[in-house]
Amino acid sequence: MQTQSAFMAAAAAVVLFVAMLLRRHDRVSLLLSALTFAFGSYAFGRGLDELGSELGPVIVQIGLAGIGPLAALTAAALVGHPNWSRRLLPALYLGTPAWTLLAISDRLQGAPLQLAIHTWSVLGVLAAATILARYPAEPDSVDSASPVRVRYLAITHTLIGVSIAIDLVTWRFGRPQVASLLVPLLYLYTGYLHLAQVRLADLRQMMGNTFALSLMALGLAGLFAAIYIAVGTKLELFLFNTFVASFALLLFFEPIRQRVQLAMDRRFVAGKLELKRTLAPLIERLAHVQTLDDVLSDLLQTIEQTDRIRASSLFLREDRHLGFQQAGSVGLPPRRRINLVRQPAWIEALENHPALLREDIGKAFHERQSEADAMRLRLLQAIMQDLDAELVLPIRTESRVLGFWTLANTNPRNAFSSSEVKFLQDVSNHLAISIENSKTFENIRARDRLVNLGEMAAGLAHEIRNPLAIIRGAIAVMEDPDTAPADMQRMIVEEIQRLDRVVGTFLDYANPDARAEPVNDLESIIRATVTDTMRALNPAAIKIEFEIAGPVPAVRANADQLERVIANLVQNAIQALGDEGTIRISIQSFSDPPSVEITVQDDGPGMDEPTLEKAFIPFFTTKERGTGLGLALCEKLVRAQGGTIELRCRPGEGTAVSIRLALWLDEGTEVLP
Repeated sequence: MQTQSAFMAAAAAVVLFVAMLLRRHDRVSLLLSALTFAFGSYAFGRGLDELGSELGPVIVQIGLAGIGPLAALTAAALVGHPNWSRRLLPALYLGTPAWTLLAISDRLQGAPLQLAIHTWSVLGVLAAATILARYPAEPDSVDSASPVRVRYLAITHTLIGVSIAIDLVTWRFGRPQVASLLVPLLYLYTGYLHLAQVRLADLRQMMGNTFALSLMALGLAGLFAAIYIAVGTKLELFLFNTFVASFALLLFFEPIRQRVQLAMDRRFVAGKLELKRTLAPLIERLAHVQTLDDVLSDLLQTIEQTDRIRASSLFLREDRHLGFQQAGSVGLPPRRRINLVRQPAWIEALENHPALLREDIGKAFHERQSEADAMRLRLLQAIMQDLDAELVLPIRTESRVLGFWTLANTNPRNAFSSSEVKFLQDVSNHLAISIENSKTFENIRARDRLVNLGEMAAGLAHEIRNPLAIIRGAIAVMEDPDTAPADMQRMIVEEIQRLDRVVGTFLDYANPDARAEPVNDLESIIRATVTDTMRALNPAAIKIEFEIAGPVPAVRANADQLERVIANLVQNAIQALGDEGTIRISIQSFSDPPSVEITVQDDGPGMDEPTLEKAFIPFFTTKERGTGLGLALCEKLVRAQGGTIELRCRPGEGTAVSIRLALWLDEGTEVLP
């Protein structure tokens, strides 16, 4: 076990060594590469020593001779402290060669030399731990997150000291010493991530994943160790128990892994869980949103519910003005517009990058290749600062950029991790689809409005032309008093009144009075309106039946408009019945949502499907002298009061019109959906 661990550590050190050399060639990376090489030599020597090779102890001592000063120098370089580097250089240039010569010498090999070299190496490791613990990184050493990165380095370096202590205990009891072979790899890997400037949020998530995998590995190892202890060397029992345990693991591994991963995420990346919990339902809702206002409202309201995001804005493209205009924001409103003519680099960045991170732009600026790159990156930094954005996500389809979405973290030091950025990109993709669909829906609505406007204009012209024709004919007849009928003046007055009704009804339809108030005596208003309508029309053989289910609460409505709607519906029912029939008027209360439903139903001939589909279209009528504005006006007035209206009928079974109004709870009562 110790031999395999040694060679595995040496192989991992070689991989890290090559990766460090290929990535950067500055002083810090070279020192870390040298430390990795020294540790790899030490691990390789341990493996050879276990195999009985004479070179093993020599290679171990050479590796230890370099590990001591290199560990301290690398720690000083990582935290950006030049004073410690200057003090430790003599130990590297003088101490390491001296110990290496002593290790190579055959005459001096023995326990005292090994103890001295081990002590030299441990002192260097302790010095490195002291440097990491006492000296945080300078603000401009690598990036603004360096102090937190150094904290991770200090933690992993502390684990090296713990591993040395563990190996001393296991050596005392004659057990394999593998902790000091494997744990230093974690420190070296953390140093590599520090040099690679891996984003802090990703580093934190890596740590969480490492702990989760380590816990799972320890659990599996402990399970199989328990089986081995229980059955000893009995191969049949070991295989049988292993089979049973493996079968159980296959059933329970995934839920256990998810629970462990969730626990680590709560510890290391709690913000990611909170962000997904809040925004995940938004993706489902966006698929059912039709208008752009609804898309913006749902997005901004959802963002306000999360503590992870401090500020956010949505900018949409306006080709007419060659720019992006802010459509909505959460938090302090940032810059309102971005002009594409003055800032073409911004649209280029949105078209060529799936996401823009201020942290990544800052790193790219430090690694710029030319002055043109520096100017472009400086401009992007300035725009993101003006937008108060740490992350910008393009909202685009396959053909073009529709806009962009900006987000700023509540805690600037707790940046968005790569997994969070990927999740937010998924949200922005659904957002792009919803915005595109809403524009298509708005175009269809605009087209339908034009069609309806044409039909309304034609209907209005028809309703005005007929009375005018009658009036013109009557005036022509009245030019000859001898032949003019006696009631010609009355006919002219009636047609003028008809014109006034058409124009008045049309104006009511175009601009209804939406003032709402509590209507407490709804039943009395309906009964009085029905009675007045029946008295005015005087239908001989038509009966009225009322069905009132319990006390009627106060509703949110306009009493005058409600009277007009009820009168119009009763008049339509009387005209549909003709000579005889029954009109049933019911009032019923509901608790979910809190509302009252009024239904006017007749047992007349009803409507066919084509007529039912056009019933609420202005100026559509099947009556000879109807205006076609009755039901259309009813719908307009009911919706203006925050209610809903529904028409149900079948040919030969009569017609029912149901109106639902919200209860008057307080001034903030919401309208019905």
